[in-house]
Amino acid sequence: MDDTPAARVGRAPLLAAVVVPVITALIFLGADRMLGQVPAFLPAFLALVWGSDLLTAFLLITQFLAGGDRRLLALSCAYLWSAAVIVPHALVFPGLFAPQGLLGATPSSAPWLWTAWHTGFPLLIGLALGPWPRRLGAAPAPAGRRWPLVALASGSMAAGAAAAAWLVTAQAEHIAVIMSNGSYRVLTERFGAAIIATNVVGLLLAVSRFRSAVRGLEAWAVIAVIASCGDVLLTLFGGARFTFGWYGARLLALIAALVVFAALMHQVTALYRRVRRHADELAARNAQLRQANALRDHLVAVVSHELRSPLTAVRGFLEIIEDHPELGPERTGQMLSRSQTLLTRLTMLTEDLLTVPSLEAGGLRVEPEPVDLRQAMAECAALFPEASITIDCPAGPPVLADPLRLQQIIGNYVRNALKYGAPPVLLQARFGAATVDIRVRDHGTGVPERFVPRLFERFSRADDQRTRGIAGTGLGLSIVASLAEAHAGRAWYDPGSGPGACFVVTLPLAARDPAPAATAGRTRRR
Repeated sequence: MDDTPAARVGRAPLLAAVVVPVITALIFLGADRMLGQVPAFLPAFLALVWGSDLLTAFLLITQFLAGGDRRLLALSCAYLWSAAVIVPHALVFPGLFAPQGLLGATPSSAPWLWTAWHTGFPLLIGLALGPWPRRLGAAPAPAGRRWPLVALASGSMAAGAAAAAWLVTAQAEHIAVIMSNGSYRVLTERFGAAIIATNVVGLLLAVSRFRSAVRGLEAWAVIAVIASCGDVLLTLFGGARFTFGWYGARLLALIAALVVFAALMHQVTALYRRVRRHADELAARNAQLRQANALRDHLVAVVSHELRSPLTAVRGFLEIIEDHPELGPERTGQMLSRSQTLLTRLTMLTEDLLTVPSLEAGGLRVEPEPVDLRQAMAECAALFPEASITIDCPAGPPVLADPLRLQQIIGNYVRNALKYGAPPVLLQARFGAATVDIRVRDHGTGVPERFVPRLFERFSRADDQRTRGIAGTGLGLSIVASLAEAHAGRAWYDPGSGPGACFVVTLPLAARDPAPAATAGRTRRR
């Protein structure tokens, strides 16, 4: 029962195990002081203990039905017994419902039921927590037998309480008189040792399972037995009814009734918080899945369009060449060159799509080598022959970059400028001591200020009138940022450097005179 780490409750039960005996000792110092009868106290006390016992038994039985731990059912029997005995105890108590009590009560009826209550309760807790045969304690009760076991346990406790009530009322002449003028002296002298011994046995059984750690409900059930022992000691040795000791004993009985209930409520609250947290996480993940599905559908549609357009154009050029051999070498060469450009752009788009899984798996690799930046810019501009692209790249050292990934970076920036900006597009290079800033500027309206922080997030696109009708994957800039980071550089947006939008990537420069050994083993990727 509660052997999981989540059920450990720290030092609180240990502190309670010290505090309860201290409270008992302090009350005992003034136990014989008469306080007088408070009419409302006993009904309120019995009602509170009875209600608490029933709720505790209900929660324990509910957990037993859910998990089949027989110890939970056995522990619930202690509280079922307490609740069942309280009813006849209240009915026979003098002055509560009738001057001499109901059910034909005698002066000893209430003390005898109190004895049954305060011996059965700790003993049942001890039996629930004590050593069990491995066969019973290890495996949970079969689901089909749980309700019959609950009915048997509940019926047994109710029948036992009814039998005790019948014995101390209808058969009162056959049992000993243990109450004289409201004093428990006779009970203490004749049966006090047996009552105390029963409580001690219950306590020893309760603590017998503890080895290296204190666990959840078991710990608080032990506190209930300790409080019950204090209740017994104060009642037996604290003098007559309505003394300070008698009221103190009722306080300890209340503690015994409430500690396990409080622990169960804490457990239920903790479980609710956990379920609530998991529900919130599940709702968030469902929202993410819905968003991912929507993005996937959008991505499939956009990619289909982006792939279909150049493929259709290339197919058209090839059909024209095949159907019209009279076009001549010059016109045919132009169509083949245009087809080659479209296929190169198609390769770059495919490379973008293949880069995404590598980024998600954390396996993106680059193979940097010295690259002539002016030539790389020219090659990229040639992929967009229909666009007005100007190159401004002064002489400088080569950039240290993976050639294919560098084309991806510049190509994505250019494609972004052509989609969302306005011509002309300017490719600039600004060399520093160890890095170069590659700038791609258009002459459009720029990026909305509120969207700038999200520019390089995956699948993010500004939602405004300018972009709503433009197809796009929302991957280009995030790929640029990841590729720049893989090159020990960074991608960023420069909002105040001139008209339009200006996207920048900062990359390291190669050494001016690289040693042959540094590049001999490198392979240019195509």
